[in-house]
Amino acid sequence: MIVKNVNTEVSGDIIVTHLIGQIKMEDVNDWFNDFEKICQQFISEGREYKLLVDRKGYIPDHFSVQKEWKDKFFNKTMLKHSKAIAFLLEKGEIMNHLKQSNTKESVEFFDNYEQAFKWLVEYSK
Repeated sequence: MIVKNVNTEVSGDIIVTHLIGQIKMEDVNDWFNDFEKICQQFISEGREYKLLVDRKGYIPDHFSVQKEWKDKFFNKTMLKHSKAIAFLLEKGEIMNHLKQSNTKESVEFFDNYEQAFKWLVEYSK
């Protein structure tokens, strides 16, 4: 059984958000409410943040769930306040494609949590 983990936490200037497990539309909405509150707190204080987006083990129950997540996550207001984004994903074709097509120095893709977190801690621009 896959354990569902839909939460967001803060470590210094790094926001770590998890969307893992068998995910339904309401899970995306619950996840986004917490994620947005935390981002807005930084934004209202005039602070930038780094994001670790943990989607390793993410299984949407329908293609519309993935679309909903993308529509919510790729929000211009929240993304323009982020200094760097590390995505934690399963190894495979999707990650290989994202790594090859990525043109942003402030975005990286990982399959190891510690490496992703370390990259964010060390990232400065």
